[in-house]
Amino acid sequence: MRLTTFVVFASERARDAEQALSAGEFTRGLGLAAAVVAIVALVLIEFVYRNRFRRATYHWLLFLGLLVLPGITLMSMTAMVSKETKKVGACATCHVMDPFINDMRDPFSATLAARHYKNKWVHDHQCYMCHTTYGAHGTLAAKRDGFRHWLLYVTATWEEPIQYSGSYPNSNCLTCHEGTSKFDRGKSHQALAKDLVRDRVSCSTCHGPPHPVPGERLSTARHP
Repeated sequence: MRLTTFVVFASERARDAEQALSAGEFTRGLGLAAAVVAIVALVLIEFVYRNRFRRATYHWLLFLGLLVLPGITLMSMTAMVSKETKKVGACATCHVMDPFINDMRDPFSATLAARHYKNKWVHDHQCYMCHTTYGAHGTLAAKRDGFRHWLLYVTATWEEPIQYSGSYPNSNCLTCHEGTSKFDRGKSHQALAKDLVRDRVSCSTCHGPPHPVPGERLSTARHP
């Protein structure tokens, strides 16, 4: 059992790394190329060929080197970050997420995240699909919380085990489940429809915790 779990973790980690390299390769390369060209062009324009250009040409070249090319770099890097941070591998880069990633990929776990992953109910970007309000893609409140989490991480001032503050919105679950035949057949879903929409009742109350509870996270092994 342990060997099987280890092999699954290792193969998934390797797949995440491979996907991250292939998906962001072109965008990253374009941004870096634009930055290098801008720097070289500005040096040549200002210190080598400045007196050889007409004034109008000189200004247009400066515009190209100072605004256009850096703009391409900024847009390509922004697109890369937006795409890459949706992947499970992005979450796995912080070792404080190890208990959550390990549990999700554990075929013997009964948490909601593990069941969704094992049954392939979410085919890709498993973390992002359930946490769409977080990080670079979320609301201003989510960005505020994300910055606070990042600050705690880089200063190593977070407390273990990590506690979730607030409440998870049922809308994240209902986006996929509401309207499906299985969901609509559930008598409890019908009876609690208004309460679920208004977050008066949590989906996890009936369906169990999405991740290991705090006491279980301390004993969870880190990524191999």
